[in-house]
Amino acid sequence: MMQQVIHLKTKVTFFHRNLKAGYSINKVTQTIISHFDNKVEFYIPHYRVTLGNLLSNLFFVYKHRDINGINHVTGGIHYGILALIGCKSVLTIHDTDLYDNTPSGVKRFLFCWFWFKLPLRFATRVICISSQTKRNVERFTKRKDIITIYNALDLSLKEYPLRVFDEKTGWRILVIGTSYNKNVERTIKAVSGIDCTLIIIGKLNPMQLEILLNEHVRYINKYDLSDEEIYQEYCKCDMVSFCSLYEGFGMPIIEANRVGRPVISSNIEPLVEVAANAALLIDPYNIEAIRKGILRLMNDEVLRNELVRNGKLNAKRFSVDKIANEYRQLYDSIISE
Repeated sequence: MMQQVIHLKTKVTFFHRNLKAGYSINKVTQTIISHFDNKVEFYIPHYRVTLGNLLSNLFFVYKHRDINGINHVTGGIHYGILALIGCKSVLTIHDTDLYDNTPSGVKRFLFCWFWFKLPLRFATRVICISSQTKRNVERFTKRKDIITIYNALDLSLKEYPLRVFDEKTGWRILVIGTSYNKNVERTIKAVSGIDCTLIIIGKLNPMQLEILLNEHVRYINKYDLSDEEIYQEYCKCDMVSFCSLYEGFGMPIIEANRVGRPVISSNIEPLVEVAANAALLIDPYNIEAIRKGILRLMNDEVLRNELVRNGKLNAKRFSVDKIANEYRQLYDSIISE
């Protein structure tokens, strides 16, 4: 499919966090802004949160700001807005995890003010990637003009037929991510005794490895995969388990929808918002609920096919052309003021 090129009426300068801080935000951002033709991009020099690094990053943003165009801080480095005071600026917020999961104290106070309260006060426009993220962000501000624009699906993901089930290999259940919020430990316990193999993407920690051993669960662990290699794992699996405890969005749901795989996920926001009727939703804190959900998908072919059909429709809500045009409309509205 030929990629649509969207002409921006004014130049937009994008400021990204350092890639050593994580690749996920940059991936979803590039899916969108690769469509724009009138842009400049910069990656801040430092990723560790120290006073010296923050000041250096702020100076970097200030030095490269465009006083005539639009400056867009794409996520993770919200404080960069403070170097853009007096310029037209856009801030994208992906989640409030940095604040929510930091214990009370000086560090949490600093995250509150320099990642949220002050950037929200000075940004010309603020984008949240889900309605739940927007509700979380509204705790820090009284402004009423925050908008929601979803992440977009990567065009390289193609629909792929479900594999013919092989009793010798059993069910292949794909699990994306191993960080604390991905709920891998409960998922492992939920499949104990079920004839399946967990395909777990992401480095496993010692506790997760110990649970896999104790529960006698078959698994394959892969990490540091390319986008193409991750796509291949979607193609080779029978279902996707994404029973997270906390997310800013939930890309694996719509990626699985796009490829054509049934999904079991959490009945929490924003996953309910993202999944719509294209996933089997369960209580992620309840191991037995996860287990029953997985067994239901295994045993109910009608349900699996229904979720796959609904998923193909759901994926259209996140069309990259649609999302990129929403960004263009936002930039145009800033210019017209």
